[in-house]
Amino acid sequence: KVNRSGFYAWKKNPLSERAKANVQILTEIKQAYVESGGIYGSPRIHRDLKEAGIACGENRVAKMMRDAQLKSARGYRKPRFKVG
Repeated sequence: KVNRSGFYAWKKNPLSERAKANVQILTEIKQAYVESGGIYGSPRIHRDLKEAGIACGENRVAKMMRDAQLKSARGYRKPRFKVG
């Protein structure tokens, strides 16, 4: 139950502009994540993308990182214990 013109328009270009932008942003997210050593979470990666001139929201970055299973390393600092 789809219009013929809409079907052929989709067949000619199946990825939307948003999907194409998501692919580009995801490659930038992965690059920033690797450069940080897997430590940066979505707020810092969003800041890096913003500084690079890529316009996207922090929630969008968080969702894309969650879908790509990229998580920040937690507890990477040396723990300090009480003696005694």
